Amino acid sequence: MKVVYVFVCALFYSAVALASGTESCPAAGDVTLRAGVYTAPSSRAGNEWVAVSSAAVPSQLETFEGAVFYPQDNQPGAVGRIGYCEYKARDRSRVNLHYRQSAASERSMRFANTENWRPVESGLGLVVYECNAAIASNCAFSIVD
Repeated sequence: MKVVYVFVCALFYSAVALASGTESCPAAGDVTLRAGVYTAPSSRAGNEWVAVSSAAVPSQLETFEGAVFYPQDNQPGAVGRIGYCEYKARDRSRVNLHYRQSAASERSMRFANTENWRPVESGLGLVVYECNAAIASNCAFSIVD
């Protein structure tokens, strides 16, 4: 019985640790716009999503369009860094939110749901992964601790 209890506790602890490290692109409605700067909260303390508008008169984000992930050392695989999450604003401009980690916690990332990420190779040989899910939260990744 003691072994089962330890196993269940370890399983629970692992699930909590995994959940606390999972991030995804924020929903368009969760992004705030103040003085031309778009921001959205992150699930990890000290980290945030941020973009600066290039439009003369910035407008609120309307729809999520997709996300880009850069694999480490340009090698195919699920470890690397999130490039950006792309949105369409009401004025039809495109806004790319970037995931900003606190300086003390610069860590690599890993896909949380590989089925939504597709590899794309540019004409110059750069390998990136795109997520074109209709829902922003389906473009998820986890922080590698």
